[in-house]
Amino acid sequence: MKKRLLVAMAMIVPALPIMFNNKLIALYHILVLVISCMMAWEIFYMAKIHKDKNLRTVVATIIFMIIGYVVMVCGEPLITGFELEPLYKVMPYSQYFQIINNPFGAIEIVTMMIFALITTLIAINMFKVEGVSFKERGRAILTSVFAFIYVGIGFWHMSLIRLMPEGRYLILFILGCAWIGDTGGYVVGRKYGKHKMTNSASPNKSYEGMIGVYLFPLIFTALFIYLYKNGYLSLFLGKELISYSVLKMFVLCILFTTTGFLGDMGESLIKRMYNTKDSNKMFPGHGGVFDIFDSVILTAPIAYYIFILM
Repeated sequence: MKKRLLVAMAMIVPALPIMFNNKLIALYHILVLVISCMMAWEIFYMAKIHKDKNLRTVVATIIFMIIGYVVMVCGEPLITGFELEPLYKVMPYSQYFQIINNPFGAIEIVTMMIFALITTLIAINMFKVEGVSFKERGRAILTSVFAFIYVGIGFWHMSLIRLMPEGRYLILFILGCAWIGDTGGYVVGRKYGKHKMTNSASPNKSYEGMIGVYLFPLIFTALFIYLYKNGYLSLFLGKELISYSVLKMFVLCILFTTTGFLGDMGESLIKRMYNTKDSNKMFPGHGGVFDIFDSVILTAPIAYYIFILM
């Protein structure tokens, strides 16, 4: 547990300025893109699709992810001649928000890119190549599309949320619910877990641990509400305070904790399918990038559209 905490602190502390400093928001966008590409690569690695002739499928997917991210974050203004320069300059936060002129139009454009990706993957895999069966290439295409939609489009919503007026508060709240819920489940489950969820995708999960999954985020939410209502968070998150009621905040906490847990279970399904324990060995005690952000991927798009509706 101590090792996990030390590694977590070593990862989180250096990233805080990038996540919450408006002058570094361009780096935040780059970070989100890099993380999504790394998660896609880890899925390919677990599926053993990164080798030999399938490498072109992986490369094509990463290229489409980079283009898709720029389109999704910039929205339709990019397609209609939007000047890219602001993405690389230090700009006032309010001007960055104007980039998202029509997010639903951007989603439609990304949907077109999904089919463009599928078309490209079929084109580069339609002919027989020695040493790679059609079954393997069909599996590679399905994995690529899944990686593009799930860890690509899903996680990119973290950039769209960040661009909202109160985005820094919302990002902190989402990450808190996801990561603290995961930590709570681990701590409580490890100490008190006696009744295993043996039929689940993650047999190490216990029913006692589920108490920690929800209890820790609820405590975090109560602390979060107290800090932002008393202005303590405005010292480093700005004055664009979120206007949701206390009841709504607790409802959102339960919802985001649930989606975070389902995201974690979804990754467990993938790892069991490929018979691997971690998506990577990059971070001792945590695994790979996919292991760290699995609980955020499903939460981000759901949270984004809830925030729009609210």
